[in-house]
Parts: sequence; structure tokens; C-alpha cells
Amino acid sequence: MAGQDWLYDPERKEMKTKRKGHKVDRIAAEKRANTAKLMEKMPEILLDYKKRRWEKKMKDEDKAKER
Repeated sequence: MAGQDWLYDPERKEMKTKRKGHKVDRIAAEKRANTAKLMEKMPEILLDYKKRRWEKKMKDEDKAKER
């Protein structure tokens, strides 16, 4: 068995890298980046929202007319 791996060792796991600093700082930076990305999409999101609300309003008015 000299020079060979021992068959009874548990499988080696991938080593985790330890990060320096506080987790809160890293998460806050990620949140700010995500918020900036979402704010770029905001006009499109608002238009979709307004369109859905308008369609719902028209649908409700049609139902009210049928009654």
C-alpha cells in the first residue's frame, strides 16, 4: 500500500475559501448593485404595470355593462 491512497479515507471535499471582512458589507454591496440594475428596468416595469391595470379596468367595465 505504500505510495497509494488509502481506500478507507472519506472523499475529499472542495475547500471553502475564507473571505476577509464582514458579511454585511458584502451583502450590502450586492444589494446596491442589484438595485441599480433593477432601476434601469423600472420604466418598462411601470409601463407593464399600468397596462395590466388598464386592461383589468376595461374588463371590469365590460362586466359592469353586461349586467
